[in-house]
Parts: sequence; C-alpha cells; structure tokens
Amino acid sequence: MQDCLATAFVGRDAELASLAALGQRTAAGRGCVVLIEGAAGIGKSALLEAARIPLAAAGLHIRVGAAAELRQGVPFAGVRSWLNDAGTTSPIDALRSGDRVGDVAATHELAIAEAILDQIDTWCAAGPIALVMDDVHWADRSSLALLHRLCKLVGELPLLLVLAARPLPRDPDFAALSAELVARQAPVLRLGALLDADAAELVRHLVGAEPGPRLLEKVAEAGGNPLHVTELVAALVRDGAIRVIADTADPVTNPSASLAEAITQRLDFLSRPTRDVLPMAAALGPTIDVADLAVVLKIPILDAWSAVTEALDGGLLIRVESELVFRHDLIRHALADRLPASLRSDLLQQAGRALQSTDAPIERVAYYLSVADRELDRASLDWLIGVAEKLIVRAPELAKRLLHRVATAPDLDVAMRSVLIRLRIHALLWDGNTAEAESVVREALLTQPGDNLELRWLLAQIYQAQARLADAVAVAEEVLSTRELVAEDAARFLGMSGLGNFFLERFAAAERAGQRAVLLGETAGNPLATGYGLTAVGAVRYTQGHLDEALDLSARIPALFEDGTGPDQFDPYALYAHCLIELDRLDDAEEVLKTAIGRNRRFRGVYLSSNLVAKARMYLVGGRWDDALAECAASMQTPDVLGYPTVAHTVATLIGIRRGTFLPDPDGLPAPDNRPGNIGYAHFHPWVKALTAEARGRPDLALELLVEAQNRLADGLASATLHYIFPDIARLAAEIGDAHAARSVAASADLLLTRQPTASRTGTALLCRGLADSDPDGLVAAAHAFQQSGRPLFEAQAHESAAVLLAAAGRGAESRTALDAAVELYSGLGASWDSARAVARVRRYGIRRGVRGPRNRPKTGWAALTDTERKVATQVAEGLSNADIAAQMFLSRRTIQSHVSNILAKLDLHSRREIPTAMPRPH
Repeated sequence: MQDCLATAFVGRDAELASLAALGQRTAAGRGCVVLIEGAAGIGKSALLEAARIPLAAAGLHIRVGAAAELRQGVPFAGVRSWLNDAGTTSPIDALRSGDRVGDVAATHELAIAEAILDQIDTWCAAGPIALVMDDVHWADRSSLALLHRLCKLVGELPLLLVLAARPLPRDPDFAALSAELVARQAPVLRLGALLDADAAELVRHLVGAEPGPRLLEKVAEAGGNPLHVTELVAALVRDGAIRVIADTADPVTNPSASLAEAITQRLDFLSRPTRDVLPMAAALGPTIDVADLAVVLKIPILDAWSAVTEALDGGLLIRVESELVFRHDLIRHALADRLPASLRSDLLQQAGRALQSTDAPIERVAYYLSVADRELDRASLDWLIGVAEKLIVRAPELAKRLLHRVATAPDLDVAMRSVLIRLRIHALLWDGNTAEAESVVREALLTQPGDNLELRWLLAQIYQAQARLADAVAVAEEVLSTRELVAEDAARFLGMSGLGNFFLERFAAAERAGQRAVLLGETAGNPLATGYGLTAVGAVRYTQGHLDEALDLSARIPALFEDGTGPDQFDPYALYAHCLIELDRLDDAEEVLKTAIGRNRRFRGVYLSSNLVAKARMYLVGGRWDDALAECAASMQTPDVLGYPTVAHTVATLIGIRRGTFLPDPDGLPAPDNRPGNIGYAHFHPWVKALTAEARGRPDLALELLVEAQNRLADGLASATLHYIFPDIARLAAEIGDAHAARSVAASADLLLTRQPTASRTGTALLCRGLADSDPDGLVAAAHAFQQSGRPLFEAQAHESAAVLLAAAGRGAESRTALDAAVELYSGLGASWDSARAVARVRRYGIRRGVRGPRNRPKTGWAALTDTERKVATQVAEGLSNADIAAQMFLSRRTIQSHVSNILAKLDLHSRREIPTAMPRPH
C-alpha cells in the first residue's frame, strides 16, 4: 500500500490543457488573464502547481504568489512574493520602511503601485511571464487594485495572469475585479467535483490498489472534493480499516469519520507535546514562525522545532518558499476549533503581548492585539503609540481597526485618549477616509478639553482633502482670529488660508494671507508654510496675468523641498511650469513637468494627474496633439481626487472635434465640479460645447456659449488661460456680424497684453483686433507672432481669417497664400474640421487653394506615427520596457503605455513583441 500521505493530480486534464494553450498564446506576445474558481479543497492549488510544467515548456518565466487571510490589512501583501528576488529591493519595501505619516490622502500607495507595474513591465520586456496568485479571495485591497489595473494591460504584454479564488466572495474590491474580468471576457476555469472515475483514480493512488465498491461508496461522501477524499482515505489507512484482497481495497468495517474527524485523527499519531502545540499554532494563523511560537507558548525553542518537524513529517504542515504553513485552511481551522473560543482569545492576546519585545513584524503583533477580544493593558497601549506611525503606513486597515477599538475603550486617562484619538485621525486620513476622520475630529473637539490646535489643523486638512475649501479657510481664519499663535503655527494656518482663498477666487485675501505666511514661515524656518504662501501669492499673480512676478515667486518653491519630499496640499513645481507655458517657454516647461512627474512617480503621486493634464495643455497649444492625447489617456487612468481626469477628457474631446473624428453629445460631456482641477480649466467645457454647436450648424449658439464663458470667468481662476478661446470668439463674432462681441474680446486681449507682453499674447491681441477692425494685415502680423511663440493652431486661425478678409478686399493671390498656410498648419495637426471650414469660408469669394501642400498625416502605417511614437517604437524594438522608456524620455509610464497602444493601433498589431517586425528596414 502507498504512503497514505501521498497525493495525486487527477481529473483536470481539460483545465490543464486550457492553461497550456494560454501559455503558448502569451509566449507569442498576446497575454491574457484567467480565473480559476472553485470551493476550498477542490484542487485549485494543485492545478496551479501542475500548470508550471506546460507554462515553463512554453517559455514563460513563472512567479507564484498567494494571498493570506492574516495579511488582508497589509498593503500589497498579496503580490509581495512576486517581487521577493534575492539581491533586489522590492518596491513594497519603500512603503514598509516608512515611519512617518504624511499630511493627507491615501494616494501614497499610487507610487508603490506604479513601481510594481514598472517592475512587471521590465520582466515582460525580457520575455514572456506568468504571474500566478492563489487565494485571491484573501487579497488585500491594494493588491486587488493592482490586479485590476494589470487586467487592462495584459493584452499588450507577453503576460499571463493566473488567478485562483473561491466562488462568490463578498469583498467589494474583489467584486470590482470580478466585474473587470467579466467585462474583458476573461476565461474562467470552474473546478467542480471530480468525476467518479477520477475520484477512483485518486483513491487508487492513495492506497496502491484498485478501490472496491464499499470503499468507493465511502469516498462518495466526500462529494468529489480531492482534499476531502485524501483526508478520508488517510484516516481509514491510519485506523487500519482498509484491507487489500486480490488487489482490491475495501474497508473491513463501516467507518463513519467526518472530514473534521479525519483531519484531527492525524493528531493521534503524533506525540503528546506536538498534539498540544499544533492547535495553538493553528489558532495563531496560517504561517508558523518557530521562534515566535516558542516565545508565545513559553516553551524552549527546541521543543517548538520538534513539534513543527513532527507536523511536517505528518503532512499537517508544508514549506512554501521560506515559510512554514498549514497544508490547507481546512486543516488549520479544524485544529484551531479544538480550542474553546475564550482560550483562543487569551492566546491571541498573550501572543500580542509576548511579541512586543521581539523582532516580530509589528503588523503581526497588531493583528493579535486586534482580534483578541480583550482590552489592551498599559504596556500594550504604550507599544501601540510607539509604533503607530509605522503601522499606519504599513497596514492602514489594521491600524484603523485597532486604534478605533483602543481610542473608544472606557477607563482611559485623558492624555492617553487624546493621543490615541489623534493617531486614529491620522490613520483615517492616511487611508483616505476623510468622512470618518471628520466625524472623529468633531467629536473630539466637543469632548476633549484643552487648546486642540492640532485637531483644528487636522480638521482644516480634512476639508481641503474633501475640496470643501470654504470650510478649510473658515477653520484657519477662526484660529488666526481667536488664538495667540507662535510664528510657526500662525504661518501654516495663514498658508492654508492663502491657498484656500486663491481657489475660492478671493484673490485679495489670498495675497494678504500668503504674504504673511511667507514672512512668518521664513522666520520660523517652516518650508511648508513658506511654500503655501509663495504658491498663494504666485498663483494670484499668475491668474492676474503678471507672469514674470509669478515666475520669480514660483521658482523659489522647489528649493524648499530639495530632499525630494514635499507636502500633499500643493505641488512645488506646478505653478512654475504653468508660468513657463504662458511665457512661451514650452521646452523649459516640459523639462519642469518631467521633473514633477518623476517626483510624483517616486513618492505619493498626488499630483501626477494634474501634471499630465498640464503637459496635455502644453502639447495642445504647442501643436503636438497626439502627444497631448497620450497624456490625456494617462491622466484619465490615474487615480485622482482633484478633478483632473475630467479636464483630460475635455481636452481629448476638443482635439477630436477639431480633427473631425469625434462629435460628442453636448449633454453627455462629463460636467465639471468645484474641485481645483475643474475650476482652473473651467473654460474648456464651454469651449467644447461651443465647437460642437458650431459643427452642428449653430454658430450663433457657439458664440453665445463662448461669450458667456468669457464674461463669467474673466476675473476668476481660469483667467490665466482664458485667452485660448479668444480666437474662436473673434472668428465667430466676425462671421455672425456681432460687433459688440468682437470689440469686447479685442479689449480683453489688449488688457492681457498690457499686463505681460509675450509673443502668444501679442498674437492673440493682433488677431482679435484685426477681426474687430477687418484688418487683414493685422491678422498676418498675428500669424507671425503665433509662429514665434510656437502655437500652430492659433497661427493657422490667424492665417484662415486673414485669407477671408484678403479675399473680401479683392486681394486674391494673398488670400490664396494665407489659405494655403492655414491648411498646411491644420493638416500638420490633423485638424480636418478646421481645414474644411477654412476652405469653405473663402470659397464664397471664388478662392481655391494654390499648390497643394502636404496632406494630413496618414492614419495607419509607420508614417502615421508621431516623432514621439517613433522614438517609443524604436526603444520597444530594442527590448526596453515601458518603465525603462519612461525613465529615458522623462515621461510617466502611463503615457508610454498610451503611446504603445497608439502604435499598435496604427500599425495594426496585437502585441508589443510584433513591433520589431513592423520597423522600416534601413536603406
């Protein structure tokens, strides 16, 4: 008879063949995701193990991981084992090594997720890979979010993502991942009960003989579950209840052991000390650390090793990489259930206390303290306060749960409760739960005696994170008006008041508070307050059109954070980049934005989406529309709390309208809200609606929408770039004959120019004045100014309107020249709608185009690629990953991903591995 602990892989040939086929597809460059679904013990893990052979044979490098119930509160615990290569530093270590809670927001994990995706991208560039995760139903929230994003990438990568989970988990994050799999029509391999013939084959392997009818009848009680069959047969063998006669195995009695009984009967064959240790070890969790186990149970470490070794030999424990784990959750729970609930709770609390003075991970200690149904003693409270900052960073869910419990416990002294409440608020803010954080702060302000200055600072930060800027300013100004503050405290509240008032478009108040914040912040040596103040004052100057002053102020901000860190409330580089764009220094602005994007990728990524939108705007006015679309796509895929993805959608729509590829339903456009991103770009939404109206034959409505936006936003946050819509206002006013609108927009353009002369503002003023005065020569001069500023769309608009006025004046040859110039510029942008309009406007005067210039860029093939896309394609062909290309080109990985998607579409390819074959051959 075979060793009763041996097992076999049977009955899953079809599923194994499916995985092998997916592996071959991935090796060819077309990745996918597959879900293996089945009940506990049905054989998911065994299938994953068996699949390693055909996947490796297909040429895939395999990385295997598993989620664990004990680690659900630890960010990225589920994917960590993918990254545990000797000699390399896991991106997750950057999170785990943190020991300081930041100011506000859960988006700190974005930087970790980006780094993990960069690493996966690098693996894929080296060759096809399979990423396998077992027990996904236990995965932590961050790992599930990462898997969700990977599902969207696998089609363009040589990546096979294999997930195994139990059916119908209730976790909402897993439900979102499941919905993504359904939307992508991912294959699902549902493991059901073994067929009778397969169950018989498993029994044949276990007992080493043909199973008889009575044995098969008993095995049928296991319902075709491989683990249940194995344990039941093993129990019969251990009891000596199976006899083999004439090569047929049957029970000698009518055994009645249940699954739980079959599992626990294994203990009968172990020594008494091991039988005592294992249930307690099972109650402590799925993994066993021998040293910690000895400390908790207060036994010699050699005795703990002896028990563990015996359990390994008995098949209750197995080694998984460097860890000792129970062979299955069913086995662990059956053993743990042998202990009374009260004893399990005492044991968990004992573990939490005993391990505080050891090198055990603080997450494990906190887990024991959190699940034990006991109050924490003073020593445990002191330990928690000492490690709370690290625990919040490493395991925010666990920190929130434990701090909530201890902060609301009775019989705490006032000082201890105050400290714990503040730590709980920090945990809630770090995890992005601002609503609950606000509730806790408000309750604490009502119940906690004392000055409570820090609670009010936290409340102001919460309001800011919720985009409730008026409330944030009210808190800051109430503190400033009612408290005697030291310089450092006054400076930070003044800074928050200044920046908040700016976004509320209370510019005078913002400037006053900002100036005082700079003065006091510099005096106190507080870079946060100084940065607040400089940003507030500089932003006011920028909005008012005084760009040189704004540039000088904004240039001082990055130096305050030379260590590469920075606050969550503002981006040290954003204002500087915006000033450079409006000063027509587009190359310099691009370099600053590259630095900003790199910083956001390395750290928390709070402002990554806003940086991407700033680049999209820069490329929009600079004529690099395909690059603008790539940045928009990247922004729309980036987690964001400030409203910038809505702006990105609007910019992409604007380009689509001008290219004639997309005409939206005006009522279906994402509506802007009162978040900072939407406020600063408030004119883009009516701009899109106006062009849509014009394209539908309603130029009168288009002009009405644009003029209303101009009047409404002239003195607000969007005024710094409001002149982007001036050329369309001037053109429509001239076409319709609305002299008042024409004169009004010309006056606005003139006023903007007096505040800060630049080539682009000169061009805008000349264009608007030229149309208002029907002066074609002024429009030609406007085109020259726009050419100097590097703004081809506006240059083309100036040439277009000049062609119309020249034709009307009977200057046909000059009109034709201007028309050709306009169409050539529009063609370079792919702006076919604008080009068609320009040709139609002069056709009424009998003007036709002269010598035809270059046509629009082709839609497909190598010639369809932009310069940036060609650079990306070349580096992909050289074997570089998206992360490597992003680092070399100083772009975000998401932007490179968007470029790769565009390249595949234009070249009609399915995978990046096909790009080298589509490269043009050198002559």
